[in-house]
Order: sequence, then structure tokens, then C-alpha cells
Amino acid sequence: MDFLFHDFRNAGAILEPRTAWREMKSVIHGVSADDVLAMHAELSEGRQARGQRPYAGGQAAVNALLDRRLTAVGGWVSQPHLFKGNELENWKMDFLKEGIGVEVSFNHAEAIPWQFTRLNIAGESERVLEEHRIEVGIVICAGPSLKAWARMDGAVGTFHQFRAWLREMRPILPVPLMLIGLEADGWPQATAFRGTDVGSRTRPSASGVDLP
Repeated sequence: MDFLFHDFRNAGAILEPRTAWREMKSVIHGVSADDVLAMHAELSEGRQARGQRPYAGGQAAVNALLDRRLTAVGGWVSQPHLFKGNELENWKMDFLKEGIGVEVSFNHAEAIPWQFTRLNIAGESERVLEEHRIEVGIVICAGPSLKAWARMDGAVGTFHQFRAWLREMRPILPVPLMLIGLEADGWPQATAFRGTDVGSRTRPSASGVDLP
């Protein structure tokens, strides 16, 4: 899998010497269309066994793949808590290693600012657990081609929307961030995803711009 990236506040200079950054890039590049489809089939089988419908799009499969492969590398903490013993103790990041906090977001576009906010809290709040404090963050989202290929809901935020929010939020985001947009350019058409079948929400336009 290829990816787009956007360097915010010189995050690349901080990430480049760190083993965790090289591991992250290796894991992403190692994901293929067949890997995503196999994970989707695995997740669907489990949901059907519980009497649930399979996931409509491929975002759950991509998420699960990243989780499985990153944690298999070693040293990556999955779902680290930011706080302990207060009203925010359920707040977590997705992954953590070597002072790098990672958020993987295939959520509604309205949630985009919260991905950046969570990482900035992890780097700046005096009450964050010291062992989970970060120096730099990575936000992973869908590029336009992956969103279309995996038939993600039309409301899912994409790389260009994330980048636009970074531009507008710059005055209140002191933590360096690397934005990564996962792409599926050249992947064969998939029929495993049913989409949400709600109007035009899952249909990409011919220009690649999501239809309302």
C-alpha cells in the first residue's frame, strides 16, 4: 500500500531517526489488497457467527491489519491510556512507541479535529501519564482511492480534509504531526464490500470528489 503524507511542524525530522517510524512505514507498505480482503473475510465470519452483519466497508479490516501487524513487531503499545484516576481516564490513543503517538481514523469527518486534539493533549497536558507522553504524532486516514476501493461511508474523512483542518488548527496545535493518507491506486476492483446503501453516500464521483 502506498500513502500520501503531510509534514506538520517538521514532524519528519523528529520521526526519521526513530526505529518506530521505519516500522510504521514498512507495515503500511506491506499491506496489499489481498491482505485487506482476507481480514475482511475473517472479521465477517466472526460477526456472522455472532448473528451480526458483516462490516459494510473495508475500514475495519484495514484498522485490524494495522493493529495486528504493528503489535506483532514488538514494543508497540495498543490503546494506551492518557490519564489515570480522573474523569478522562477512558481517553486513549491507538498506538504508542518511542514517544510517537498514533491515531488511525476512518471516522466521520466531523471527528477530524479530535484526532489532532487527542495527540496534542498527549504531548502537552501536565496530567498525561508520563510513560504515555508523546513528542510527535502520526494520524493515519484514508486517501481518496482507498475510500472508494473499500466502499467506505461517504461521510468518512479523507486525507485532503484532514490536511485542511491542520491548516486551520495550526495556531492551537503545538505538537509536530505527520499526516498519512492510505492509498489503493492500482488495486483490482473489490466486490467484498457492500457499502452502506444509503442514497449516494458511498458513491465516489467520476472526478474522485465524494458526492454529497
